[in-house]
Amino acid sequence: MSALPSMASAGTIDLLGMGKAEVVTVAGVRNVRAWAGELTWEWLDGKPAGADATFYSYCVDLLNNEQDIQYNVKVKSTDGMVTDGMVTTPYAAQKAAWLFNTYATAAHESGGTAMATGLQLAIWEVLFDDGASLLYDAKAGNRFYVTAVSTGALAAGNSFLSALAEAGSSYQTANARWLDVASGRGQDQITATPEPGTLLLLGSGLAGLAARRRQKSQA
Repeated sequence: MSALPSMASAGTIDLLGMGKAEVVTVAGVRNVRAWAGELTWEWLDGKPAGADATFYSYCVDLLNNEQDIQYNVKVKSTDGMVTDGMVTTPYAAQKAAWLFNTYATAAHESGGTAMATGLQLAIWEVLFDDGASLLYDAKAGNRFYVTAVSTGALAAGNSFLSALAEAGSSYQTANARWLDVASGRGQDQITATPEPGTLLLLGSGLAGLAARRRQKSQA
């Protein structure tokens, strides 16, 4: 997957609603009942090149709540979650990107609520805890654990974490798009990067435009 620049653009997104999700209760870094699963959005301005006008995402920010309209959304690579200090656990951001890239499309297109909810819980687990398990584990030191969730979502989330553990080191190069919002102004999200073909076409188009401008200048 092609890497994104550290900051491609900033824009405004409008929350259209929940996709497949359920209410869960989590604890650790934050004790809260929250919707866990897919969120759907629309770009009001600042849409990144190659992105769709509407898109779906998963939360990567347990400390803030999403807002109906989120302003000054900075579009970055998930790699920047480490350099910006949002996460400190080694490869946590890459693990979250791997989970999203591996399962989000299936959850969106053909999966059920349990799959989407499990994916959200797995992403939170690798970002805020040790990435080992979503089981009801409240031992001292745990920064994230689940206290109320459906059996199906719990099973899905743990299966995703097991697959991640079996993936070896392949997750270490995973990358996705991170929508970074200032604390208190909304909630950070992870979403898809443009397909490589889209980026290639975009690059070809920009190269062609530059060539035409040079020809016009020379004329």
